[in-house]
Amino acid sequence: MPEQGRSGVEVEKPMVVFAGRSNVGKSSILRALTGRRVVVGKKPGSTRWERIIDLGPLLLVDTPGFGHMARMSRRDIDRMKTHVVRQLEAWGERIVLSVLIVDISLFRQLVDRWERRGEIPVDIEFYSFLSEISPDVIVVANKIDKLRKHQREVEVSYLRSRLVAAVPDRRLTLITMSARQGHGIDDLANAMSLSLKRRGLPVPDW
Repeated sequence: MPEQGRSGVEVEKPMVVFAGRSNVGKSSILRALTGRRVVVGKKPGSTRWERIIDLGPLLLVDTPGFGHMARMSRRDIDRMKTHVVRQLEAWGERIVLSVLIVDISLFRQLVDRWERRGEIPVDIEFYSFLSEISPDVIVVANKIDKLRKHQREVEVSYLRSRLVAAVPDRRLTLITMSARQGHGIDDLANAMSLSLKRRGLPVPDW
């Protein structure tokens, strides 16, 4: 029997997975990209389980955010992160493309915080993980509008350098975006379409 997601949609089709920390805008980007009604929460961690959007030739999957979540203990937060990792591993070869959403306005601050604790920053850790399980990874630097214009190039260059250092043998595809203002959605759709075409997969009508 085909596996089903919590939405009841069969998931034997190729899958494009959206992942990232809580409150980075995954659901907002999916809504802007597809025009589908994806519930967007006002608090971090509003997506608690996978949401699957059936686009015909493939499925888009909005995974739960990891990191700080409203009304959740540290233990529950760690369990959610483990759940996301295990679910992605279980889907295995069905994943044809991963899209990692990063809050560019907070990336450097969060990296500094994690490294002061002697830990690998979670955005970098997840980029490395997705690069292992997915044939293609697109990184979206969202919330670019929250940075002053003179900061944007500096912060994007910093993000690029950290990700390239983490996975030096993979060409980095990086898109800057403001989902709130609707900027960068076409760039993301074009990058996703190009990735699918390179693999000989049909491109849905985003």
